[in-house]
Amino acid sequence: MSDEDDEMFHPRLMMLDDFGGEIEGRLKFHKSLYQYRNSESGSEDWAFRREEHGPLDPGFSSRMQSYEDLDMAEVDEDEEPHRFRITEKGRRFSRGLSNGLSKLRDGFDDRRESLREVARVNKSRSGSEIEEDEDVQDAKDEPYQTDV
Repeated sequence: MSDEDDEMFHPRLMMLDDFGGEIEGRLKFHKSLYQYRNSESGSEDWAFRREEHGPLDPGFSSRMQSYEDLDMAEVDEDEEPHRFRITEKGRRFSRGLSNGLSKLRDGFDDRRESLREVARVNKSRSGSEIEEDEDVQDAKDEPYQTDV
């Protein structure tokens, strides 16, 4: 996903909202984002790296820090697993952006539905369970530290 698309669409923040406002575990968050990226409506331009536990979103930490700086998300890294929460401000932004892009961008509703579907499927699963899915396993077969 290009930085321009990312800044316009904010899939990390919208996914956090779709998970009911909280995701427990970096592994779960990364693998869910990867599965969204691989969906029909995802963006092939969004690069993930093959790391120790499979595909990793290299822009994740800086984007989440930006959301935290803007009081749109909270990241609790004090204990494992890390917890990611959307704030009320983040929720309002995500929903307002979704409503606006739904009216302005062709294909946005399909992308939004793909995010919701990944969240619906993965919400009650652990990161380790998601890591066992075929698409994530395929990415783990790629050479270490390559784009997947």
